[in-house]
Amino acid sequence: MTAQTDLGREIPAGREVSQACLPVWLHGDPSLAVPVLSDVASKVLAMAASPEPSIVRLAEIVSKDQVLASRVLGLANSAYSAPALQIATVRDAILRLGTTAVRNLVVTVALASRVQDRRVYGDRGPILFDHALGTAYMAALVAGAAGESADEAFICGLLHDVGKLVILMLAYEHRRRGNGTVPAAELERALGEHHAELGSRALSRWWLPETAEEPVRCHHDYMAARLHPRQAAVCYLANRLSHRYGFGCEADASDLASDPAFAYLGLDEAWLNSTDERAPRLFEVARNTVG
Repeated sequence: MTAQTDLGREIPAGREVSQACLPVWLHGDPSLAVPVLSDVASKVLAMAASPEPSIVRLAEIVSKDQVLASRVLGLANSAYSAPALQIATVRDAILRLGTTAVRNLVVTVALASRVQDRRVYGDRGPILFDHALGTAYMAALVAGAAGESADEAFICGLLHDVGKLVILMLAYEHRRRGNGTVPAAELERALGEHHAELGSRALSRWWLPETAEEPVRCHHDYMAARLHPRQAAVCYLANRLSHRYGFGCEADASDLASDPAFAYLGLDEAWLNSTDERAPRLFEVARNTVG
């Protein structure tokens, strides 16, 4: 199986990469190159990761960030959440959405904000975010149909290409320190070959569950997953769907229904036809919700 990438060439994926195989400018701890979260976002993620998160305390933290609070309220009252009654407080919004969904929204908003730094990501930032967002919502759809956790699939889909942000940050730091610009061909090769492994290594920076690491690492080759193969297959198929619809990339018209991942997850062509109708609209709703 080969990796299908929107940046970089197609390469075999799912293997761990040793430090010695990496270009010198990619050496070091990849978690240090992950986009830095705001203080409020970091506190929300830490709270959501606790065994018994306090809804009241979580609402207090979210309410300190007006942008984040408005996004939480917006999602709770959006068509995506199918509200019966209008939600007016952050606390009630969290009760409706659940702490995991709020965590996912916090990471989404933080990611959307951080990738706007053109010094680091250039024109790629918004494109990578669109692809991440589309893949996240496709992952939730796939997980729901396959009997897996939609919330956990969402975060894997959202961050499946976070390694590309890590690589772009490391290239920027290499240049900023006076070591010269990484050659374009070398950068593209790194983006294609190393983003999955570096992304999985970097996830610990954001208080995310360890179960996200393998699906991110194996999102081009779910059969390489040993601990969480179904979750990896969900992430893999979500990425392919995102490419199918052109979310942050050129649309890929290749046959998807015959992919072995479909049968593995218990999906069929009827589900794909239904998703073809729903996905573009869902993506637009998602973009409007995140703002």
